[in-house]
Amino acid sequence: MNNQIYCVVDIGGSKILLLLIDESGNVVYRNKTATPKPEEPSEIIQTISTLLRKGNVEYGINSDSKPKGIGVCIAGFLYHKSGLVYQSPNLHWNSPVPFGDMLKKAFKCSVFIENDANAAVVGEAVYGAAKGHYDVIYVTISTGIGGGLFLNGRLYRGYSGFAGEIGHTKPFGEGRTCKCGGYDCLEIWASGSAIARSAGVLWDETEVEGGKITTSWVFEQAEAGNTIAQSIIDRAIESTGSGLANLVNLFNPSCLVVGGGVAGGRSNYLKKVATRIKEEAIKPSVEITPLKVFPAQLEPEAGVWGMYALLTDRVVK
Repeated sequence: MNNQIYCVVDIGGSKILLLLIDESGNVVYRNKTATPKPEEPSEIIQTISTLLRKGNVEYGINSDSKPKGIGVCIAGFLYHKSGLVYQSPNLHWNSPVPFGDMLKKAFKCSVFIENDANAAVVGEAVYGAAKGHYDVIYVTISTGIGGGLFLNGRLYRGYSGFAGEIGHTKPFGEGRTCKCGGYDCLEIWASGSAIARSAGVLWDETEVEGGKITTSWVFEQAEAGNTIAQSIIDRAIESTGSGLANLVNLFNPSCLVVGGGVAGGRSNYLKKVATRIKEEAIKPSVEITPLKVFPAQLEPEAGVWGMYALLTDRVVK
């Protein structure tokens, strides 16, 4: 039995990342592979099993050896105590999946499941950009917008585990239906896909190199001096800053960590978002409280490190 190794997994719509980490925090194996299509729970479990066996062999133990515990983070609405995933749009799971029970049956060891943004805020608070802070908000801005709350030194999930859904705060703009079933959420106006969507209204994709308008293309156009592209980005920045200012007003964090593909590597974007937050939040929350706004440090592995911290009781589960 492999009683000294923890298996941590991040399941995304396009990739599955698995790390084997020892009790001292050393990564002994790392592998990333494509998420199987279609994204059936049983197929995903089989993929995890294959990666785990490969990791065991590379680590020099029996391929069927069981880890001390398995921690899985996943984008979706779930209840961490039972491991029941109510819905995961990225995986096209539209009805409840007893994923925790399925994993326990397959691997016959301790299993813990968490929302990916919740896991990421723990990872950044314990090992990353927010290390040393006890009141932290993590926001990821990519295809969608998600968030995690680490308050008073512990993960805050809310009554059913659905807290932190910053991407679905309202109203921002008007007239757009969101995947959550609502209208005009922050995500539908300020995420990466929203930026590309706004540009798609103004440009003909056939005139764009590659035939597709992407978030990166809009940023490239703005950097080249295109004022229309810059106005789209500025609107997204204003909406994002306002949404995060609301969180600052509600929770009074000392640290706000921003990650995701839109913010990653774009220091000017993040600086403008931080300025907007400090303009719109109540003054005590940004002046008396020395609010720090940092780029995420652990991406793309913040979630798996958060799961390791939870599995090894670095923070209260």
